[in-house]
Amino acid sequence: MYNMAEKTSFKKPLVGFFNLFYNYGETCRAILIAKRYIELGGNVIFFSHGGEYEHLAEEIGFKIVRVKPIYNHKIIDIFWKSSRLETLKNPFPKKFLIEHVDEEIKAYMKTGIKLIVSTNNFPCVISARAAGIPLVVVTPKMSPFFLKYPDDAEFYFTRMIPESIKLKIINWYVPRSKMLIKSFYKTAKRYDVDLPKRGANLLKGDYTFYVDFKEFYDIDESKIPKNEYYIGHNFLDELLTKSLDEEEIIKEESQLEQHIKNNGKSILLTLGSSGTKELFLKILQALNKTDYKVIAVYTSILNEKDLPELRDNILIKKFVPSIAKLNKMVDLAIIHGGKATVYNAAYSGKPVIGYPMQFEQHLNLEVLLKHGMACIQSRKYFKEYSLLKTLEEIFYDYNNYLKNAQKLASKLPKPDGDKNAAEMIIKILEKEKIE
Repeated sequence: MYNMAEKTSFKKPLVGFFNLFYNYGETCRAILIAKRYIELGGNVIFFSHGGEYEHLAEEIGFKIVRVKPIYNHKIIDIFWKSSRLETLKNPFPKKFLIEHVDEEIKAYMKTGIKLIVSTNNFPCVISARAAGIPLVVVTPKMSPFFLKYPDDAEFYFTRMIPESIKLKIINWYVPRSKMLIKSFYKTAKRYDVDLPKRGANLLKGDYTFYVDFKEFYDIDESKIPKNEYYIGHNFLDELLTKSLDEEEIIKEESQLEQHIKNNGKSILLTLGSSGTKELFLKILQALNKTDYKVIAVYTSILNEKDLPELRDNILIKKFVPSIAKLNKMVDLAIIHGGKATVYNAAYSGKPVIGYPMQFEQHLNLEVLLKHGMACIQSRKYFKEYSLLKTLEEIFYDYNNYLKNAQKLASKLPKPDGDKNAAEMIIKILEKEKIE
């Protein structure tokens, strides 16, 4: 078990981290918070239902306890499709959810953890409470209202309804919807667990950490509930560069700089781990018809065999040493709207074109839209000409977009979300008198 407590004069209780190891951003976020907690004298263990990014924790030295059910590709695919409203199938039917809760409780009892930190492993809202263990949920903050009708709620018949009417309907419906969470309420009764009645509050913990800054959303601090905290963002470079030595990093960054140093606008394309191969390739083919200098980072979205033939203006990479640095190097980023990519863009002070893959990402991008530094495009009804036209419009009015982006960047606090979270975990342990 990874433990650096000997580096400090005191030792903190064993904390269990339960994240989605098939989600790259959430995995990295959980690992970095765990590392910071250990540096403050803590002790950590990870729980997992499986996922391709388990190795990121194992390579550092964390112990991972695998908990049934172990997710296969079919299950993970259903989770992604459900988040994109590509299926109405409930990803957590009651029997499946009960298996999660039973096995998670066993794992907690066997390891003796004193607190659970979940980065959106949803069954934790029942299993932690049933086990009598305080639950910290680390999650993105979502705006309560849509400013633009989301792509994933658009269907053939809705396209004939005026935007203003659609917005009124969806802004009334979403906070009240219980379409996919009825099984949680039914399962909770089995364990004598009381869950919040409003669906919007169901997936919060005893304590909720938002990986956002109040300044990003312009939130009035006096209206924040006492058990909710805005820990803020943290960059993931520490994990991205751990397998590279300094010489390799310099070589990689030099190649990126050389590619975009000539005249003309430069673009970063990255869709994180939740983007789809189909969308990535469509955007790539559109950019291949332009003279923009493009750096396309495909992470786990593509396999080597999927890579198309491209013109010299496009440099394609599986990973780069620092997405945060690359955002600052280019003139514009095309992203999916995951919290990490949104904040990378916000800190870079550069404009954005977003293709949200789900409601949360749509709402993330709407914040950038509100700040006047972004345009949101349709993934579901992708049109090549629409992307190319939007690029032309942004670059035509580039100084205005750039000014707005830099204004947002200037008011964002230091990105110490991992440190802030670890310090808050210790305060919670002290408050709960957990030793």
